[in-house]
Parts: sequence; C-alpha cells; structure tokens
Amino acid sequence: MPVTAADPGPSAPSPTRGRGDDPNQTSSQLAPRAPFPIRRHTRPPGARHPGPFTKAVIRAGFIGGGYLTPKLAARAAARLWCRVPPSADARRKDNRPNPGVIERPRVGTLGRVTVEWWGADGAPVVYLVHGWGGWRGHVAGFAPPLVEAGLRVVSFDALSHGDSEPGVHGPGYSSGGEMIESLKAVAEFFGPARGVIAHSLGCGVTARTILEGGLTTERLALISPNADMRELAVRFGRSLGFRARTCDLMIRDIEGWGRRIADLDVTAMGGQAPLPAPLIVHDRQDKQVPFQTSVDIEANWPGSRFVATDGLGHFRVLIDPNVIRAATTAILSDEALPTPP
Repeated sequence: MPVTAADPGPSAPSPTRGRGDDPNQTSSQLAPRAPFPIRRHTRPPGARHPGPFTKAVIRAGFIGGGYLTPKLAARAAARLWCRVPPSADARRKDNRPNPGVIERPRVGTLGRVTVEWWGADGAPVVYLVHGWGGWRGHVAGFAPPLVEAGLRVVSFDALSHGDSEPGVHGPGYSSGGEMIESLKAVAEFFGPARGVIAHSLGCGVTARTILEGGLTTERLALISPNADMRELAVRFGRSLGFRARTCDLMIRDIEGWGRRIADLDVTAMGGQAPLPAPLIVHDRQDKQVPFQTSVDIEANWPGSRFVATDGLGHFRVLIDPNVIRAATTAILSDEALPTPP
C-alpha cells in the first residue's frame, strides 16, 4: 500500500493489546484494549523538502558561517544532520501483510516505541530493524514467510520515527544512539532472537546493540548496510562548504547527541564476537549507500555471504521476492553461519 503525504501509514489504528505495567503479565492474559491515537513524529507539522533555491540559500549561509563563526555553523549543521527525513517521502511504503498486535514498551526515560508483531505469542522471535527515516512497515515484507514457518516477527518504530514518541531531542530529531536504545528496549521486552533482518542504518544499529549485549541472535541478514558514518559526515560537511576544521567541529557536535560516530561503522564491527556471520544483500544501483560498502564489509567479515542485486536501488530491495527469499532462508536455515571465536 503506497504511503501518501497525507497518510504515511494506515488510516486508522487496529485494535491493540499489550503488556500492562505489571512485568509478570503477558499479552495472552490481556483482552484487547482501546486503540491508541496514531501520531507521526517523523515529520514536524508543515515540514517540506527544501527546493533548489532554498538549498542554495542554506548552503550559502553555512559557507559564510563556516568562515565567520565556525562553531555556530558546526552546531547548526549537526542539528540538521540529526533531523529525521520527512515521513511523507514518496519512497516510503507500507509493506505490512496485515495489521498485527501492537505493543508500546518504554525506552528507559526517553519515551515509548511502537512495536507491531505477527505470529504466535511465545514462538521464536525475528526482529526487523528499519533504517534512518524508516518505520516498521518499511521492513515488514519479510514477515509472511517467517510467520508461516512458525516464528514470531517483531517490527518497531525507533524513537522519533513512525508512530513512536519523540526522543530526548524532540519531534523530528533523533540519532543513531536513540535507535540503539530503542532496539535494546524492544529486545528486552520480547527476548532473544532467532534472527534479525536489518536495513541501511538499522544494520549498524543492530550490530552495535549485539556487541553491547543488548540483543542476542543466532542469525543475521543485513540489507544495504550503512557506510562509514564519519566519511558520510565529512561529505555532508563539505556539501555545506565547510573546511576540514569546521567538519571536525560538526562531528564533535554530532557525537554530543549521545554516540561516537564510529559506533555505527559496520565494516569495523564485522567479525567481532558475538556477532554471527551475516547474509549481506546490496544492489549495484543503490544511490543512498555505495555498493562498495558491502563489498568491503564482506571482505572484513569472515564467514559472511554476499548477494548482489541489480536495478532494485536502496528501497525496492526490501520487497523483491528473491531478496525476501534469500534473507528469510538465511534466518530459517538449520545451518547456522559461523560465529567468530
């Protein structure tokens, strides 16, 4: 179901049920409760994609600021970097097979995330992890074959994404650190995973969460994994006309939002225990993340397997039948990929 600017998701929430405040209570013990109001925090009211003229004006302002007041320019650029893309982006799709069960676990003191799951309560869990600016419906196309195989598929909106509450930085802003904390909260709520399928920045988020002990999984599939975030940040700074010193100040301010930028570098994390060796899928025509990124990840990750596609880009790869088959087979396979010692 395509998502429109006026309706970035379902037009009305389905009946929901979830665990109450009693940690000993399970969702099977609860009757359905009244649906909560759908709130899209990804796109602040009135937010639009800037046009060419607006972009030129913004860049000119940053160039001037970079020379005259580099610290202020760097701080403003860091905030722009941490702005979640508008949820009405035409690339967003709702790939959910049908309405699932809604849960709303809390992420520490930061807020509640919206989780939707399909399958049998108590079955082995597979987590689906969206990328920057995505939402749970974006990656839900992998759910049907996994549910059919008897697994419980859990997809969620990170803080300030989709229907989840905003994080500490307010509506429309987030960070990789908040995405990590969101996944940790969901994993604590649902437990260890049989497998994880992650997309784009969700790959770095998943790998870091596993390395920090916030999630355990037997299988891992990485779809269009994110590139070196420091390199991306430098390119972003240069696109604003920054010199090297201002780029360094901007990266320092970005890291002030809660995480070292290197924490999300999938290539650097590859091969570290307890990460299982993944299936990696990447399209040669991906315009968001260079294809070479996955080539480098595979080369640095012993035991990983690489599937290259052609003509699917960064988003259609999530709904391609062959990609879905490859990823779900990697999760369901009785032959676990090796875990580094």
